[in-house]
Amino acid sequence: MKLLVYVDASPSCVKALESAADLVRDLHAELSVITIRSGTHAIEPLPPFGREVDLTDRLHLPPGVQTLANGLDVLTERGVVRPQQRVQIRELPNGHLFVCQTPWDQRVPFYVCFGHSLETLNHEIDRHRYDLLLIAPPKHGRLQRMLSGDSLRRLVLDAHTSILIIRHPLANRRFVVCVDGSTSARRVFPVLKQLLPLVSRPLDLVWVRTPGTDAANISRAQDCLRRAGQWLAQCGKPFTIHQLEGKHPADPIRALAGEEAVIFLGASLHHDVYRRFVGSLPTQLLGRTTSNLLVGKGLPEADPDFLEDLKIC
Repeated sequence: MKLLVYVDASPSCVKALESAADLVRDLHAELSVITIRSGTHAIEPLPPFGREVDLTDRLHLPPGVQTLANGLDVLTERGVVRPQQRVQIRELPNGHLFVCQTPWDQRVPFYVCFGHSLETLNHEIDRHRYDLLLIAPPKHGRLQRMLSGDSLRRLVLDAHTSILIIRHPLANRRFVVCVDGSTSARRVFPVLKQLLPLVSRPLDLVWVRTPGTDAANISRAQDCLRRAGQWLAQCGKPFTIHQLEGKHPADPIRALAGEEAVIFLGASLHHDVYRRFVGSLPTQLLGRTTSNLLVGKGLPEADPDFLEDLKIC
């Protein structure tokens, strides 16, 4: 699994880095760290390229490198990156980077990129094929502005990979997985499959029946719940199935999850007018819960027998 962690100068980014460290350690995942500066290289002094830079004297370094150095400190404290006081910074077409090592000799690149936040993230996601983007929105600051209003919808709708929004540490959290049998909901299962080793408590499978749901959709949702339960049982993971009712699915899901679970939702990937202006279920929940949210953008059609073939664990 390839992880990309977005960091800025806000203290809340520590939560994203700590969660990424847990995933690296527990899943043997690959990790990259990125910070994005608006504008171009010309807006701030460039670091010295091609020679070693002392990170202990970071106040004399450009802001982007300082942000990454602070992130390096967190990952070092969590034991997933070797202690490193000096790094060599290399120039890139849209920024620069330095590389550190894990204790098991895996590369961890740290990127400073310049440009528009979402476009730059998608460029790096496409270039390196990241499976999951981790972000921890602060109460105030640049990332919070990026994750509000229409920008929030753009991130959820347009980011080119699954997104994990961190508000609390991941350790020992309940997993609440929204299942209705639709293609959108099934997009969450590829990333859930990769994260199953983290499940230490009974996992909640939830479907919300709204007024007017026809018999075909009811049957589809119940069949998907049954198959998902069979899959989890074969993987040795305890679970509970919840069939709820409500006019707005976000409300009963929020009530079931509480304030500190990890809610798994699938992205529709349909950019129609309704979802743009009214909001999809993931964007509705982002504004209504303080739980961690994972918006899955896997492609179940690439693995059509995922829930039918239970020999996948």
